[in-house]
Amino acid sequence: MNLIPYAIYLLLVAFHEVVFRDLTSIYGVTINVPILLVLGVALYKSERAAVWFGFLVGLVVAASRPDLTGWYGLVTAMVAGLAFHIRERLNVESLTSKMLIVFVGTLVYNVVTAMIEGLDGFGYHLYRLLLPGTLYTVVIAWIFFMFKEGRVTIQKIKAMF
Repeated sequence: MNLIPYAIYLLLVAFHEVVFRDLTSIYGVTINVPILLVLGVALYKSERAAVWFGFLVGLVVAASRPDLTGWYGLVTAMVAGLAFHIRERLNVESLTSKMLIVFVGTLVYNVVTAMIEGLDGFGYHLYRLLLPGTLYTVVIAWIFFMFKEGRVTIQKIKAMF
């Protein structure tokens, strides 16, 4: 197993959490790059790679919260494992099924991590930040999958203009 791409993904997660999180937020709603990368690995790689990568991403994300580091690692690894098993049992050749996996995985991750952090006013946070953040992540995932599957290419974009 080649570890270099996973190391680059972990650096991307750390860089996003430290630098780009505020730059990519819209009225406090942020894209969840860590879980997006974990779900991408779960959709395209083996179960072992997805679960271990999910655990390591959870550790990187929770680096600023040492008291919750284990919980984040556990939750992220579980979401990766669940996404992998859903991928194995469903036909994920369609873009709709991939988007559904990303939506459900991101929503579950957002809700569980919000409960772990013990946010006051959970309903408000669900309506104001968690659901819009999930939709924001799904839109970014949709753009990624459009390029990944070849439905949108640079040549097609140049042909339009």
